[in-house]
Amino acid sequence: MKAGYRVWLLSGAALLMAGFAPAAALAEDPPMSALNPNAHAPLGFIAPTFDGDWRFRIAINGWAPNVIQINAKTDSRSGYLDEDLGWLLRNLNLYVPVDFEVRKGSFGAFFHTLFLGLNGKTDVIGPIELEWNDTLYLFDIGLSYELGRWRLGEGSSGPEITLEPFAEARVIYGPVDISILRRSPEGDLSSAVPVVGLRAFIDLDEHWNLQFQGDYGGFGVDDNHQTWQAVGLIGYRWPGWGAHWNLQVGYRAMRLFDLRKAADIMFDARGAVVVFGVEF
Repeated sequence: MKAGYRVWLLSGAALLMAGFAPAAALAEDPPMSALNPNAHAPLGFIAPTFDGDWRFRIAINGWAPNVIQINAKTDSRSGYLDEDLGWLLRNLNLYVPVDFEVRKGSFGAFFHTLFLGLNGKTDVIGPIELEWNDTLYLFDIGLSYELGRWRLGEGSSGPEITLEPFAEARVIYGPVDISILRRSPEGDLSSAVPVVGLRAFIDLDEHWNLQFQGDYGGFGVDDNHQTWQAVGLIGYRWPGWGAHWNLQVGYRAMRLFDLRKAADIMFDARGAVVVFGVEF
């Protein structure tokens, strides 16, 4: 239950951060780029295109992993299991992937969520069997800082890149029954660990954009020795109803955890991702 309390405390704090300031209205004149005084600021990822410093983003981050691999071992036995998107869909009864972000000036806070309701068993993986009978929560909650924006190439209308390092807590709450060597269920898949990473946004023009993200964490905290993520997206952005809308498609690979408890359990997933977000 200890991990569960942390989940709700962190999620409550993030929702408060995302909702306490009002949305800003459109500015009459586009702001100028701080790095290039002769050019207008870009229309990029929660860029300062509206009057006032506060900026917000809400997105549906739909991930459909077609490769799901679970490795398990004890001192005496080991094994692995490969599943696909079909296995996930057959056992899925709930899926809620929502991202919230807020920024004041160059500083940002984010709360990325993934709720997976699974119900079923995996095949025996070496020494263990996993019985999914509850909801798996994955929260990334953290702070970011915009280092700056740089033009790629000459001229004021060329692509512009934004670099943003971040630090976060990755919270996984997984009340999954784990049968080890056919014994009664033990433990779960919960952990809360520190993660550091870097995001890059490239505005190719007014509409087309790229996004890349990589992070790494775990470090043995809460018995989770490794978690990482790599994401690449291409998007198309358009204005409407006082906001900017961005539809992105790409690929996401992630190691959710490398837990070392009664048995060592490693969970990897990768596959296509579609993100639909609004920035205001």
